[in-house]
Amino acid sequence: MWLILIFYGCLAVGTEAQSGKITAVSIIKGHNYPVESHYTRTRDDYILQAFRIPNSASCRRPGTKPVVLFLHGMTASADTFLLNGPKDGLPYMLADACYDVWLANFRGTRYSRLHAYLNPNKNEFWRFSFHELGVEDLATFIDYILQLTNEKTVNVVAHSQGCTTFLVLLSMRPEYNEKVKTAILMAPAAFMEHTSTLGQTVFRPYIMVSPDSEFLQHSKLRSHIMPTVCRLGSWSVCNLYLFLNGRPSSHFNTSVYPSLLATHPAGISTRQPRHFIQLTDSGKFRQYDYGRVKNLIVYGQKSPPDYKLYNVQPLSPVHIFYSDDDSSVNATDVRFLGSKLTSVVMNRITKPTWHHLDFIFAITVAQDINKPIIQILDKFSSK
Repeated sequence: MWLILIFYGCLAVGTEAQSGKITAVSIIKGHNYPVESHYTRTRDDYILQAFRIPNSASCRRPGTKPVVLFLHGMTASADTFLLNGPKDGLPYMLADACYDVWLANFRGTRYSRLHAYLNPNKNEFWRFSFHELGVEDLATFIDYILQLTNEKTVNVVAHSQGCTTFLVLLSMRPEYNEKVKTAILMAPAAFMEHTSTLGQTVFRPYIMVSPDSEFLQHSKLRSHIMPTVCRLGSWSVCNLYLFLNGRPSSHFNTSVYPSLLATHPAGISTRQPRHFIQLTDSGKFRQYDYGRVKNLIVYGQKSPPDYKLYNVQPLSPVHIFYSDDDSSVNATDVRFLGSKLTSVVMNRITKPTWHHLDFIFAITVAQDINKPIIQILDKFSSK
């Protein structure tokens, strides 16, 4: 979660909402998969973009396809899941397995920077944390997809903050449980007491005092410069991705560095990392802390209320994938999260140095993560 945050906080220059040559549409089309762009509007008037891979030439099964909705982490976007390509990228593998694949882009990312009346150049646009991403954005995506496809449920595949938004939605609006068949949560960021990345210290002073504003925005200039730096062989610079996010990983597929650098970060609000820092400090999974006075106004109590995780009850068990060596989302905190859920299956990765982004970019991700996920989805989609 902090991986891209730290590295790009040092390098941020100029912004442009959908800049750069590489986009989700160009990536998907480049691999000869069909792609659709969809726009939907939240209750608080943010206009969000999602991408859809509706089918695949490898799918020979007739009839309707189960829906899978991908939810990205902080500083990421739909691009994150697409960079591996068809051999190792889970969205392509699921399309080949006859799933209807959707990729969300939360508010503030390079693809979702529109609002009915707020300007993203003004701080008012950025008054949100992962709470709003859950109760508003995710709910809107689910409703839009179900209405368009005439399906009754979606399956959810999420990474890091994407998992947070899922837990927030079902905690706060439990009526959405009946709209989720099952959920795959990779490195879920909820309880954060044992997080130990440099992002929690290096950027803490700035994050905790800054106003709600844009942070780690997508930059056309940087997206052009950094891939060139990597291609010239300065891998020590690129390896800051892993080092600053915790311990280096021996599993990371370094061939994705140029495209990762060209598409990330996608843009966030300063309130998002501030909310996560609050979780680390409190040891609780709870709503945003405005301070005692405003908490009394907003919540009717001095401290923020905890998210009611006992409300999280989709139609089949939640499947959590976590790692012993992920210092961004510590295994102790993930197991504690599991103990708070009504029905959960824990999938532990014991490989040494398996880190936060290895759930998406490990060299062996197809075998270690993607195929087990497809087996889980197949099991519940057949019921």
